[in-house]
Amino acid sequence: MSVISEDSLLDQKIDRCFGHIDTAGRGSVDHDDLLTLGTRLLAQFGEQPTSPRGTRLMLGMTEFWDALYAAADTDGDSRLSLAEYRAGMKGAFIASAKGFDTTFRPLTEAICTLLDTDGDGEVSAQEFYDWQKTFGVGRNESQAAFQALDTDGSGALSVTELLAAMREYYTGRDADAPGNQLYGPLI
Repeated sequence: MSVISEDSLLDQKIDRCFGHIDTAGRGSVDHDDLLTLGTRLLAQFGEQPTSPRGTRLMLGMTEFWDALYAAADTDGDSRLSLAEYRAGMKGAFIASAKGFDTTFRPLTEAICTLLDTDGDGEVSAQEFYDWQKTFGVGRNESQAAFQALDTDGSGALSVTELLAAMREYYTGRDADAPGNQLYGPLI
């Protein structure tokens, strides 16, 4: 097992995702910032926000924000600082027994539907990389992450595998878990 505290590991992963949303570097995020991330994802895959896949993704993003915001906006300003975001992620998706499944599963399924450009029900290495580019992950890091997350060795990621990876990433405290590589190697 790696020598990193469980809380430091979780904070490092949460902080990275905060950076995916706070692209302007303001130190806080709001609902519009999250929808901008959704719009970037849709653009990466040439999908319109009003298409069935686009609507499903944006609805998932909104439900994610609602759960996070309800657990975290302590000052009522409709924005989340990094500290509030960390607290919200932990409160909504780790401390809450059903929080991850009720919010992340639909969002993960929407992401998989978006990524599955050929409609075969799985996410290929190229489709995964196209997703990862949105977050600034390079090809080599994406390939390594894909291999780690492809736990059945099928050469594709199922919704189950991607959901497991997201669960490990967002809630896991095991420094050696494959899901930690979801957005490239942790430093």
